[in-house]
Amino acid sequence: MKDISGGNAQKTKQRTIAQAILEVMGEAKRPMTSQEICQLILEKNLYHFNTSDPLKMVRDALWRHDIKTGKRSSPNKFFVQDGKYWNPLESNTSLAEETQEDVTMFDFEASLFDYLFDLEDLESN
Repeated sequence: MKDISGGNAQKTKQRTIAQAILEVMGEAKRPMTSQEICQLILEKNLYHFNTSDPLKMVRDALWRHDIKTGKRSSPNKFFVQDGKYWNPLESNTSLAEETQEDVTMFDFEASLFDYLFDLEDLESN
């Protein structure tokens, strides 16, 4: 049988932007701006941004998962904004440390939203 996987059959699962944000917030243990979050994600190489504007992707992910947003956002809410600062919701502070099996559906939903919003950005350019 011919291998049609394109060599990606053993590809390791990359964390989502939301998971990278939660990891950074969990380490900082303080409110953070989107700029601070983006800078730490880049410094720690927690997520590979396939864009020239990683800050926009971080802001979009924060907005999609903000407890205050509704329409056209993720059903999974992980963050809350207070002025220019962001905090993780209390119930999600340990999400970045959970096992892969526990976050499979989260990975799928977050990746799908990231993909769809990336497509929107490409179509608008």
